[in-house]
Amino acid sequence: MNPEKDFAPLTPNIVRALNDKLYEKRKVAALEIEKLVREFVAQNNTVQIKHVIQTLSQEFALSQHPHSRKGGLIGLAACSIALGKDSGLYLKELIEPVLTCFNDADSRLRYYACEALYNIVKVARGAVLPHFNVLFDGLKGCFLNLLIGRLHCPHSHFPSPSQMCSLRGGPAGCSGLHQGPGCGFAGNPWCCIRP
Repeated sequence: MNPEKDFAPLTPNIVRALNDKLYEKRKVAALEIEKLVREFVAQNNTVQIKHVIQTLSQEFALSQHPHSRKGGLIGLAACSIALGKDSGLYLKELIEPVLTCFNDADSRLRYYACEALYNIVKVARGAVLPHFNVLFDGLKGCFLNLLIGRLHCPHSHFPSPSQMCSLRGGPAGCSGLHQGPGCGFAGNPWCCIRP
């Protein structure tokens, strides 16, 4: 992230805190963002509200730096809280970067994305219904990743992919998605198991 860049209307202190590795500092920044957005709502300043959301999305939530992404997520949730019943007007812009973070390799970041989505949906309530399919797909992918991670059993008594393949009669007993010697379609020990 370029420290020289102007993130107005976000103050330099908010930007610095959003990038901090400590959750408490990012939370303080989120509270400042919430106050800022509430002021914009009171002034009916939709241009500044959109600019704050866009900055949090593009420069923070979709950043290459993990602490910036976490700061962007908590900032987007703070925007939704500040917008209250009006959050439905900005739902697409609030939800898309959060759903993108569901696919992040860092499990802590995925947790922050789930927390941000919860806070956004909690405020928006019924306004999220037009976005239900996208939300469901995002949550489904996130929870499937979690389940697959938990299904991977490192215990020695659990058969390896090649052992699973052997149990099903070798590569000929595979489901047709066999990817080479030892099977385990791309490392998945369940590829040879048929219902």
